[in-house]
Amino acid sequence: MSFDYAPLEQSADALIQSFGVELTFTRTTEGAFNPALGTTANTTSTFAKYACVFNYNESEINGESIMQSDRRLLAQGHTYEIGDTVSLDNEPYRVVAVRPTKPADITMAVNLQVRK
Repeated sequence: MSFDYAPLEQSADALIQSFGVELTFTRTTEGAFNPALGTTANTTSTFAKYACVFNYNESEINGESIMQSDRRLLAQGHTYEIGDTVSLDNEPYRVVAVRPTKPADITMAVNLQVRK
């Protein structure tokens, strides 16, 4: 008998919506190269997800993997990618790390590290 994670997924989603803010993420996908024009056609898409925004503690900032300006997001379950961008306090941030909480292939929430 396996555990049913669906109710926990719904609870996590509801809590993130209650305590978080809705953010718009942008993803740019590189298209095929057009040799006649010498360019690639990029496609940009956006998606909105809720997330709780946190600062890193001073003890976590090491100047290499975690920088002073980095922020941590606890976001709704979704397939985020490194390189996605999001605006926080009217500043653009780029996703540099994606760590899903995913028991039994059900994504409960995702920890994102974002950088200016």
